[in-house]
Amino acid sequence: MKAEVVVVGAGVTGVLTSAALFEKGIHNIVVVEKNYPGSGGSFRCATGIRASFTSREHIEVMKRAIELWPVISAKYGIKYSRDGYLWILTRERDVEFFKKVVEFQNSRGVPTRMIGPSQVQELVPTMRTDKIIAAVHDPMAGKASCFEAVLNLLAVLRKQGITILSNTQANKLIVENNVIKGVLTNKGIIHADQVLVAAGGESRDLLKTIGIDLPIRNLPKHVMVSETFKPLIKPLIINWSTSSYILQLLHGNFYIGADIPEEYDVEASNRLEFLRKAARVWSTYFPWLREVYILRYWTGYYDMTPDHHPIIGPIKEVEGLYVAAGFSGHGFMMAPAVAEALAEYMTGGKPVVREFENLNYERFTKGEVIKEIAVFG
Repeated sequence: MKAEVVVVGAGVTGVLTSAALFEKGIHNIVVVEKNYPGSGGSFRCATGIRASFTSREHIEVMKRAIELWPVISAKYGIKYSRDGYLWILTRERDVEFFKKVVEFQNSRGVPTRMIGPSQVQELVPTMRTDKIIAAVHDPMAGKASCFEAVLNLLAVLRKQGITILSNTQANKLIVENNVIKGVLTNKGIIHADQVLVAAGGESRDLLKTIGIDLPIRNLPKHVMVSETFKPLIKPLIINWSTSSYILQLLHGNFYIGADIPEEYDVEASNRLEFLRKAARVWSTYFPWLREVYILRYWTGYYDMTPDHHPIIGPIKEVEGLYVAAGFSGHGFMMAPAVAEALAEYMTGGKPVVREFENLNYERFTKGEVIKEIAVFG
């Protein structure tokens, strides 16, 4: 099989980039997925979309993504709603810290604001606020359907003639004289002029086959989801002191995540400790949650980099090889901007957002890491 581009990974980044490449005139694209499309982080994510970060790179990339989300949601029929984020603070030291964070975000054009418990009550009338000292409201943030973002795009890609190969494992990159030549899969070789690796934490294993070691490690994360209810909570709510969150998905379920001690690169397995913590934290603020049935509990991974920023763009050691991985829990929200940037790179251009150029692999070899601390869950 011969393609202009092989995309490894049929998650939201892979499918959106394929669509962006098609619009730029690259039509012979093959997408390979070791399991089924969306089976990695895309279908396990909290669906939140925000620019309330602490690094210039994250903020500028996400401002572009927030511009693009309404466009792609209208174009591909993806449910999207700008309901905001609410960061609740219960410790004085966190309030002082977030005052500085808000000042920085405002200086970059993100309209976050500090609010008090009474304003929290106005935003979420069903919430107890007696333990809250202050909060940060991000009205620019929102959420989208992760299922429609992948499945609707796949339907379009198939109509356009793009090949989607499920249950196809990419085992090795083929490189000759520092030029990418294709991908060896469990179903044979796919020759290609360009290859994009967007396979989450498994991107590291694939790059290792050509001697490049991406600094990405997999950290298990836990989530549970309830039965559906009428709309009760609009913003995605983060409890900063416990690194936990709750939101009501667009189809009505409550989606709850909470951080518990985990080790990198171990099997992601269900743990009673998570259920206890998540229930304890959020039933404090929403006592009626004690009566709610939990339908499912699942685990997945954040593919983490040391500085909590993704690795995006060309791998300079190999002509024609590109990567988009290590999103550290933020891949879904960034995907439209990342797809746009990759399509520019792969057709000889440069990203619209210049901060993408700081997110290359070389920052680790040069010691130019960029710290992000607004990671939770």
